[in-house]
Amino acid sequence: MTIDSGAAGNLIDLQTWTRLQRDGAKVKFSRQVDRSFKAYGTERPLNMVGMFSAEIEAGGHKVEAVFYIAENGKQCLLGDETAKQLKVLKIGYGVASIHQHPKPFPKIKGVLVEIPIDLNVKAVQQPYRRAPFALEDKIADKLQYLLNQDIIERVEESSPWVSPIVPILKDNGEVRLCVDMRRANQAIVRETHPLPIVEEMFGGITGATRFSKLDIKEAYHQDQTGSGT
Repeated sequence: MTIDSGAAGNLIDLQTWTRLQRDGAKVKFSRQVDRSFKAYGTERPLNMVGMFSAEIEAGGHKVEAVFYIAENGKQCLLGDETAKQLKVLKIGYGVASIHQHPKPFPKIKGVLVEIPIDLNVKAVQQPYRRAPFALEDKIADKLQYLLNQDIIERVEESSPWVSPIVPILKDNGEVRLCVDMRRANQAIVRETHPLPIVEEMFGGITGATRFSKLDIKEAYHQDQTGSGT
C-alpha cells in the first residue's frame, strides 16, 4: 500500500478486494459505507463497493483498521492515522535533537555552480528596502545566525547584481529571510528537465530494504544553487 498522510482513511481497489476474497482473508465486511471519498482535484465522490475491518501488521506492530473498497480505485492507500499506528509514518521524528545538539550546516564547498546567463539582460542593482522597525532586531539576529552557520557569507566588493531581502514573519514568531530574485531571474536562461512521476519513483525502489532519511530542518536553504544568498 502507498502511505498517504493526506488520506483520512484506508482505501483499496476492487481488484485487491477480489484477491483478498479469493485468498480467504478474515475480515468483517459491510456493504454500507459510513463515509464518502473524493479523488484529489475532483468533486464527484468515488463509487464505494463496501468497507471492512481487519487486523493488519507491519514491522511487528498490529492494529485493527477499517478499509474502504473503491470500485474504480487506481491504487491502495494507507491513511494517515493507520500509518502512524503501525509506526510506518512518523511526523517530526527526531527534530528536537537538532536544537539540543547544534551542528554546522552541511554543505559542499569548492564546487563551482554555473548558471546560464543571458548577457543581453542588463544587470540591476536594486535599492535597499527598509524593513519594519519591529522586525529589525529579528532580522539582525537571523543574519548573524546564518553567518555563524556558514549558510551565507559577506560580500565586501561591488556586485553588478543586488537583490533586496524580504523578511517573512512565521506563525511561531521567527523571521524567514527571503530574497526578491525576480529581476535577476529575468537574466537566467531556463533549462527544462522532465520530472519523474510517482510511479517511476516507486518502481525504482522495488525490492529495496535499506532507506535513508533526510533532515529537512533549514530545508529552505537546501537550494541547488543558493542564488541570492
